[in-house]
Amino acid sequence: MKQSYDVILHIPSLGGGGAERVALDIARHFVAEKKTVALFIYRNGSAYELPAGVDVIVSRSNGHIGRVLEFRALLRNVEVQTVVSFLPYANLVSLLANLWVRQRPRLVVSEHLSSVELGHPSLKERIKFALLTLLYKRSDCIVAVSEGIAADLRMRLGKAISHKIVVIYNPCRITEIYDSCPSGDAQNQTILAVGRLVPQKGFDTLISAFRDVRKRVADAQLTILGEGPERLKLEALVAQYGLQESIALPGFSRDIAGAYQCADLFVCSSRAEGFGNVIVEALSFGLPVVSTACRHGPEEILEGGRYGTLVPVGDERALADAIVAALGTTVDSMRQIARSRDFSLDIIGDRYMKVAGFNA
Repeated sequence: MKQSYDVILHIPSLGGGGAERVALDIARHFVAEKKTVALFIYRNGSAYELPAGVDVIVSRSNGHIGRVLEFRALLRNVEVQTVVSFLPYANLVSLLANLWVRQRPRLVVSEHLSSVELGHPSLKERIKFALLTLLYKRSDCIVAVSEGIAADLRMRLGKAISHKIVVIYNPCRITEIYDSCPSGDAQNQTILAVGRLVPQKGFDTLISAFRDVRKRVADAQLTILGEGPERLKLEALVAQYGLQESIALPGFSRDIAGAYQCADLFVCSSRAEGFGNVIVEALSFGLPVVSTACRHGPEEILEGGRYGTLVPVGDERALADAIVAALGTTVDSMRQIARSRDFSLDIIGDRYMKVAGFNA
């Protein structure tokens, strides 16, 4: 008798990124709705807690063609109603694998990136996105994580398949809430930023802006939580400005809730975002938010500035001014929290249930 699943969630890895967290949260919601769930990934290990009751299938192939063939074999050998894939590479593998499956499952692909975020893409990236454009017509539904991403997709894919595009924001689910800050200093003005240490996140701009902030707010402290290839560059910038005592880069942490609980202000300095999960997380703790008005998610989450301050991308002075103003202003924390509930796992999970073909 064949192994059967209601849904297979396909994502390259379960590393410490936003899309990976979303995939696990959606898996958790499906399980809560009594669905049988498997994750198909390429690299073993998870930066986050795995939901109970979810099978994890790790690819044995390292090459692109091998992964397509292995996923096709999996779809032939198990009974599955729906595949939901996350991120362009997994989307491409899912679409190619489905070409040769006689009784193919419903296929939902999700886009968390914009062509804007690619900047000057390599030849490989351009080929990948060209293939996706051709193959997306074979999907049953295309989930965009923001209205901006949806508009970008409609421009790329044309009118013929624009009816398949559905906007579903990313869910916010933080499991650990602390009654008090375990290690913070109440005398300091603590600024928090969270994200991978990559150029897209604009942490170099934030560090430069913080140099100005320290001149005006002497007790300000900045923590940048995350890990990535830009660590050495960012550490060198901190040293160059002599800010080693006021800027911390502690790396990736599962204790994300504790970091938010200890913060007085959240800052997103990104040059581009598909959505901006961290902004919703900050709102869920009632924090004031300063963000760049980058494409695409922050303006949508903050409703054009209603729930936080928006500044131009890459403008160090505007960012510094906004941070100083926010540190001296009190926000209605319950209003911030109420906004975050628009992105609750129950609401967003039910929308994924619907596009996956289940009755939510």
